[in-house]
Amino acid sequence: MKVIKASSLAYKPYIFVFFLGLIFAQQGTIVGTVVSDVDQMPIHGADVYLEKLSLGATSQVDGYFTINDIPSGEVIIRVSMIGFKDVDRSFILEKGIHDLGKISMLRDTLKIDEVVVDAHHELQPKSFLSNIDVAGNKYHKVLKSTLALTLQEETGLSIRSMGQGSAQPVLRGYKGHRFLLTDDGIATGDLSSTSIDHAVSTDMGAYSGVEIIRGPEALLYGSNTIGGVIDLSRDINNQNRFKKLMVQTLLGTESANKGHFQSVTVKAPFKSNHQLRFSFLNRDLGNQISPKPYGTLKNTQSINQELHGSYMYFGNDFYSSLSLEQFNTDYGIPGSSEGHINGVDISMYRKTQKFNFHKDVSIAGFQTFDFDQRYIDYRHSESVTGSSLKSVILAHQILSLNAKLSGNKKSIGSLLKIRDFQAYEFYWTPDAQEVSISLYGLYEKEISHYTLQSSFRLENQSIIPDITSEYFYANLDINQINDRNFLLFSAATAIITERKNWELSLGSMFTSRAPSIEDLYSDGPHLGVYNYEIGLPELGAEHTYGLEGSLGYMADRAELKITSYQNYSPNYHLSKVMGAGYEPGADWIEWGSGAAGWLYIYQMSGLEVYIHGYESEFHYNLNEIIGFDGSFSATRGKNLTDNSPLYYIPPDRILLSTEVNLNPFSINLMHKKVFSQNRVGLYEEATPGYETYNLIGTYTIRDSWAIHKFILQIDNVFDRKYYNHLSKIKSIMPEKGRSLNIQYRMVF
Repeated sequence: MKVIKASSLAYKPYIFVFFLGLIFAQQGTIVGTVVSDVDQMPIHGADVYLEKLSLGATSQVDGYFTINDIPSGEVIIRVSMIGFKDVDRSFILEKGIHDLGKISMLRDTLKIDEVVVDAHHELQPKSFLSNIDVAGNKYHKVLKSTLALTLQEETGLSIRSMGQGSAQPVLRGYKGHRFLLTDDGIATGDLSSTSIDHAVSTDMGAYSGVEIIRGPEALLYGSNTIGGVIDLSRDINNQNRFKKLMVQTLLGTESANKGHFQSVTVKAPFKSNHQLRFSFLNRDLGNQISPKPYGTLKNTQSINQELHGSYMYFGNDFYSSLSLEQFNTDYGIPGSSEGHINGVDISMYRKTQKFNFHKDVSIAGFQTFDFDQRYIDYRHSESVTGSSLKSVILAHQILSLNAKLSGNKKSIGSLLKIRDFQAYEFYWTPDAQEVSISLYGLYEKEISHYTLQSSFRLENQSIIPDITSEYFYANLDINQINDRNFLLFSAATAIITERKNWELSLGSMFTSRAPSIEDLYSDGPHLGVYNYEIGLPELGAEHTYGLEGSLGYMADRAELKITSYQNYSPNYHLSKVMGAGYEPGADWIEWGSGAAGWLYIYQMSGLEVYIHGYESEFHYNLNEIIGFDGSFSATRGKNLTDNSPLYYIPPDRILLSTEVNLNPFSINLMHKKVFSQNRVGLYEEATPGYETYNLIGTYTIRDSWAIHKFILQIDNVFDRKYYNHLSKIKSIMPEKGRSLNIQYRMVF
């Protein structure tokens, strides 16, 4: 491996942190493997918890877990899992790593006062090596308001935005519909995938973890998964019961926007097999503050509010839950000479009702049955800043029914989804209904040292526009607005093997994705992105052929992982600039669009595209208290139709970090280097590279009745000016300057 030399200035902060670790007291780490007592098979998803500390972990697919930042002294650890008896261990922990070895768990049986359901996490397929799991203490340290900001330092992840309120994740150069965003396995149901100005309708303070899933397993969630699946999880969907009343509060502030947020979560068990959970969250962020002398970027404020309630019941061999959730957000898009001079205000809400049912069964070799029903009501409006007139209103309602049978390394299921779409005001996309029904499955087989995986997804999707109403189309003919039907097939295969300290994952995937309603029938101004958008009614399905390989090395102190991926799409759906501008007439010139009253024309098209990239990660423990991490990401995209670079591909990036575990402190210093992006498409401007430093510190206080945790984040420590290549407003002002973020978490 080629070693990249950093400047002497870059290493000075690491040297400082290194010597801090030698000055302060050391603390310990606990590792171990959770297995079933019957067959010694690893148990995935077991909770390993230190009851007197705010520390814990979840066992991975191989049963392995790690808990860091543990102060020396007597430790009581509890391992719990639905369907198994709790295991308690107590011992004296000294500095260094304490290996518990194998922790065997016994199957639990029905009790008079306590009924336990087996969640069968051991039935989960083997994880692809490039999967990413952000949970526990790691999640708390990187927690930000949006999904994209929370994941921004993960390998292969980037951010596209039109301000802090609209930040969206980009996976390996893929955005929009080319990866799937799910909430506990089912699509979130917002419009974030359709446009850069549409925010993801979540606040990450309401969740407990994020997982990025790749390989054959991704097709169990949807067909548009060539970039992967981003799955959000709430602790309400953790099937482990809580045995006493618990209250969790979260408070925070952020200096780069003068923001603040608060959340409260209450968990209440009653009558042995019932439990309730309620949560409330509020986040208020002011305008973004850029480095001096740029100052404040107007109309970039945002407000998030969420209210969530759920009820869960445990039976003899089943459990079920019912939850209601409402999320509201209001945020601004800054003004521009290319769009509305004063900016655009966007308001949206999402109401979600969920019902989940899990039961142990014995059907044709399958051991569990899971059913998920959801109803989502989403509404979205856009208006010119300072005006009460709604220029664009979008809405849809989604009903989904998902049923799945799981067995020993196999699963099969079906998803029915009905989406009713409406557009109002000056967005002239016809109302339409989208009906899809899918059949999916996965099979896994062990042969010698190899694990073979294969999966498929067969989907029929119908799009039925409503042409009975009177619509005005400037560029589309009414005769072009016809029903469309797509029969889609996706498949994936993989080989996973482990030899001593090495692990190898090789996979191939073929995906098919139908165009959306907006891709087919849009014809009108989209003010939030400064565009006039035209659909392509005859657009066909998008197909992608993908290959991926990952090689990992794991030793006592060191870990290394290298990944390469290659993806080819003969009909890549892309909204393409068609000309210098458009003069539609007085109907919307009077809104003040652009300096001259025009908007750029973007029309949907199908292009031949090739995307490939490389990723690498390493981790090294110098000793018991000091560790080093690093990653490298590089993505290339080419428009083969025009023989030019593909638009908005993220630049290459290197991350280096040092973590020092102290008692009761934890300090992490991160150095990020982003290279210049000169491989740009038509009408796309190059972006210079930059370097930034981030600092994260944690401090935990434990007393007899509560656990207090303080997290200090300093982003862009040296207040450097930099531009995000994937930001559509980078020509207006650089990204946020130095930001001091403080979080306080209390559990009692």
